[in-house]
Amino acid sequence: MSVAREPWCRGGGLACGSAAGVLVVIAPSLVAITLAAGAGPARAQARLDPPAPLPEGVTPAVEQAIEKGLRYLAARQGPDGSWGVTPERPDLYPVAVTGLAGLAFLAHGDTVTRGPHAETVREIADYLLAAQSQDAQDKGLFSTGQEDVPGGRKGPRPMYGHAFAMTFLAQVYGQEGDAARRERIRKALDAAVTLTRRVQSEDGGWAYSATWWEHEGTLTVTQLQALRACRDVGIFVPGAVIDNGVRFIERSSNSDGSVRYRVDPSEEPRPGVTCAAVVALWNAGKYDSPYLKRSQDYVNRYIRHRWEREKHAEYVEYYLAQAKWVMGGATWGEFYRLASQDLVRLQQPDGHWEGADRYQYGTTFATAIALLVLQLPYDRLPVYQR
Repeated sequence: MSVAREPWCRGGGLACGSAAGVLVVIAPSLVAITLAAGAGPARAQARLDPPAPLPEGVTPAVEQAIEKGLRYLAARQGPDGSWGVTPERPDLYPVAVTGLAGLAFLAHGDTVTRGPHAETVREIADYLLAAQSQDAQDKGLFSTGQEDVPGGRKGPRPMYGHAFAMTFLAQVYGQEGDAARRERIRKALDAAVTLTRRVQSEDGGWAYSATWWEHEGTLTVTQLQALRACRDVGIFVPGAVIDNGVRFIERSSNSDGSVRYRVDPSEEPRPGVTCAAVVALWNAGKYDSPYLKRSQDYVNRYIRHRWEREKHAEYVEYYLAQAKWVMGGATWGEFYRLASQDLVRLQQPDGHWEGADRYQYGTTFATAIALLVLQLPYDRLPVYQR
């Protein structure tokens, strides 16, 4: 029987597996078997329909880069199910990087029970669940206490990892078929949302840690997206928490559409925060907001794909790609054409990517971001859908 190499279940299928590096998709509706009776040994004839077309903008080279990048990550997953910022630094930001890597596998169509990376996804879920604090002071926080920025002056920054873990587990919760595991995830998400609600500032923002007093825009958008993911799967999130977060973004916005790092008018606008604000306002359903319209215009005028060329380029790319994706149309098409060509060119021979922040935040972080950007057209994850 001939086989077609497919991203996991792109065209549907009863059973999917890997054989000699080839992904096999078998669907009963696609296979016609005719048995010849009374004519010697039975003869079976099998016919497979042609593979489903690639999403618009995705080329075979992009698909190959995705598969190569996922193999790179899977081969370097730690025995506890985690990753750090690089294979050499598994002890730095493991919750944040593991959450992002997990989202990259989910964007490929892998789940805790299906797909060539199902075991990887399940181990990620187990690791993140085990990382949740049960201490009274920070109960519900996803953190291992390994979130100190090298040379940083502001102490640990666990709230990024908390948000990415929430986002990943919310997607898994909707896929989990085992009742006991599903209940465990539900309780973890309830506790995580409670923690996020409790530490929201009076201005509606969030800070680097549950005890840090100074809120900032990147954390606020990351938390809002995580809360949206939880809400989408039925976890209770009070509307007031979302509304206060949206007001934080609005109060941090300049008249030209750029968005500042903090509410304080003296703060400088930042490209990553501006892109992330577009995503957050879309996630909050503020489609007709004048703030959204101004920020979209600013992004389209001034912010470009700049992988490897600017500080925090990976983080900017993560939200720039999402902002362009929700805008859709030619805006998205032109961005994806340029970004995907560049990312395919920049992928290293072993499958990883290196970004502008590789010496601070590492290659595993960059690889997860690149894979999420490249897989947006498949539209598999509810949290990234338009």
